[in-house]
Amino acid sequence: MSLVNLAHCCSHLQNASMARLGLTSIPSTNLHHTLMLQLQRSGYVSSVTVGGPTPPPPSHLNPILDPADPEYQSQSNNESIITQANIASRRLWVGLKYWNNEPVLQKIGLVSKPTRRVWMGFREIEALAEGDTSGYVKGLRGIGESMYVTTDRGLLEVRECVEKRTGGMILCRVNGV
Repeated sequence: MSLVNLAHCCSHLQNASMARLGLTSIPSTNLHHTLMLQLQRSGYVSSVTVGGPTPPPPSHLNPILDPADPEYQSQSNNESIITQANIASRRLWVGLKYWNNEPVLQKIGLVSKPTRRVWMGFREIEALAEGDTSGYVKGLRGIGESMYVTTDRGLLEVRECVEKRTGGMILCRVNGV
């Protein structure tokens, strides 16, 4: 897991959001894909699509279609087949959301840095979810604020970690509208 690439991804999403872009792309890695799906589930981005260097057709950006759906697979073209020749050019195409002419994704940044990874147990994460400071990490205070944690059960939001009573490494904090 490269936190340097994740830092670039976070700053790119924040810059694209402030520039009012509707669609942007980031390198396709398992960590980026999982984080983007979590951001989509939390309502910060509208769609996440795996594609090549060119943007996918608008029909593939429909957030309702499931990649396992036969209709979705019938619309796919040869570019969606992953081979050794095109693996380096794979991109995640992320549709950004806006509400009242303001970006939903206001700010996104790393909590764990490449030189200082922040690991917390269940009790510390519970304190963060309640809004208390744990270590040097400030708790969740805003209404549209989320924090994402990588655990042995996958990438989870802080509130999900409290429900599942698990700890892990704090990856990033997201502030929304």
